[in-house]
Amino acid sequence: METVDGDDDVPVKHTQHSASNPLIERDWCDNEGCEEAEQKNKVHIRLNAADLGDFPASYLIPALKPHEFPAVGVYVDPRIVPGFMYRVRPIENENKPQATSKHMFGGRALRLLSIGRGYSRRLTFQADSNTLNNNSNYFWSDSRPEGFAFELEVVSPGDKFTLQDTNHTAAGTLEILQNSAPREEVSQVVLSDGSIEKRVRLCALCKVEWFGNGLSVTVVPIQGLAVAVKPKHGQQNASVTRVMNVTVGTLHRRGYTLTPGVNDMWRHTTVLGESIGDVPTRYTVTGLETHELPVIGTYVDPRIMPGFYYRVRPAGSKQLLFEGRSLLLMSIGPGYGKRITFMPDRQNLNASRNFLWSDSHPDGLGFEPRAVHAGMKFAVTAAGHRLGEGSVFRADAVQQEERQQLVRGRDGTTVVKYIHTDVTCHITFDITNETRKPDPQVMRVSGTAVLSRGPTQAVAQLVRIENIGLSSQLNVLFVTQQAKLVFIPL
Repeated sequence: METVDGDDDVPVKHTQHSASNPLIERDWCDNEGCEEAEQKNKVHIRLNAADLGDFPASYLIPALKPHEFPAVGVYVDPRIVPGFMYRVRPIENENKPQATSKHMFGGRALRLLSIGRGYSRRLTFQADSNTLNNNSNYFWSDSRPEGFAFELEVVSPGDKFTLQDTNHTAAGTLEILQNSAPREEVSQVVLSDGSIEKRVRLCALCKVEWFGNGLSVTVVPIQGLAVAVKPKHGQQNASVTRVMNVTVGTLHRRGYTLTPGVNDMWRHTTVLGESIGDVPTRYTVTGLETHELPVIGTYVDPRIMPGFYYRVRPAGSKQLLFEGRSLLLMSIGPGYGKRITFMPDRQNLNASRNFLWSDSHPDGLGFEPRAVHAGMKFAVTAAGHRLGEGSVFRADAVQQEERQQLVRGRDGTTVVKYIHTDVTCHITFDITNETRKPDPQVMRVSGTAVLSRGPTQAVAQLVRIENIGLSSQLNVLFVTQQAKLVFIPL
C-alpha cells in the first residue's frame, strides 16, 4: 500500500491487467504505433492471387484511385482484359521522397493485346507504327514490387457519334474533344455468346452539331454510360456499341443515346419559307453535308446568289449534277418552282441544259460554293513583298462558306463572301541566285478566299486568299517571323 501526499492520505492500489483488458487496448491504441498502423491500413490494400484461382501469393500495395485496377506479381485484376485500351502508370512507393506518378508509353492509352502466363506475366500492348516486328510496348507484372495501375479508356478524343433522342431519331452529331474525368468501370459481365461487356461512366467535353436549327455547333459537356463489348472469338478488339442515358450540356437535356459513327444520311435540316419572305412553307431536307446550302420546293437559301460558282448535289445521293463541274449561277427565277439557271456551255449557247427547278427534286438539293478552281495562278506575298508564284492544279476538296457581308454604298450593295478552301498547288519561290532556276514545290494550301461582287458586276471577283497555311516546314518559318502570307490572283 502506498500513499499520496495531500490533505488526506488516500490509499492507492496497483492494478494488474490481463491481456484482454480493454484498458490496455485503449492505452495501446493511444500511442503513435497504433496511429501509424491504422493510417497504413487506410493507404494500403492487400491482394491475394489465391482469390483468382492462382498461386497463393499475397501482396501489400499502396491504395489506388477508384477507377484504377492493380497488376503486381502473379496478381492481375480480372477487369484487365485484352482487347480493351488502358493507360498504365507505375505505382510509386509512398515512402520514397518526392515520388511522382508518370504514365507509361508517353501517357497514351494503348490496346492490350495479351497477358502472359507463369510467375511473371508479360503484358503486351499494341505496337507503334512501323514497329510491328520490334514492339517495345510491353512489361512484366513483377518488374516493380509496388506493381502497376491500369486505367480503362473506352472513348478517345476525335471519336464521333450520332446523337439520337428517345424516339431513336437522329438529333445531331457529336465529336469527343476531351475526357474531363477518369472513366470508372461500373460492371463487367460475360454474355451468353461468350463476349465480354463493360459498362463505364463517361464524362467528356464534346462538340455537338444539332440538326434542324441551322446546323449550329456548340461545345458542351456530356455524361453517360458507355457500353463496350469484346467478341469471344478471334483477335477482335473491344468497341463501344452505344452510350446510354446521355445528358447533354448545362441545360440537362436527358435521355439521349450515342451510336458510333456519323452518317450524312441521318443529318436533316429544317427550313422555313417565311424566314426569307417567301411562301410560308416548311421543309425538312435529309442527307445534306455541313458545307452545302439547302434548296427544296419554294425555298432557296438566301446565301445562294447569282454571280458565284456552285456545285450541286441531290440530297442523299453521291452523284453530282452537271458532271460534277462548278458552274456560275446566272439567275434565280420567281414563283413556286424557281428556275435556277447556270452559265451555258460554249458549244450550247442557244440550247443550254445547265438549269433546274427548285422543286424538281422532292428530297432537295445541296449547293456547295466554290471560290478556287484548278488552273488559277496567284502571286505569293507577305507584308506587301512578292515571294513567288503559285498555280492550283487540284481543287477537288470541299469548300465551305464561313460568312457573308453586305456592304451598302451610294451605288448599291456589295456582297463579300469568305469561303474556306483547301487546294494543292505548285509553289515557286523567287531566289537571288540568277544562275539557278527555282524548282516548283508541291504544297497543300489552305486558307480563306475573299470574293466580292459589286452592285454593277455580274460575276464575283476573287480578291485574295488570306490566313494561309502550308503543308511544309516553311510554314513554321513564316509563323515564327510573324509574316502573314497572302495569295493575290494574277
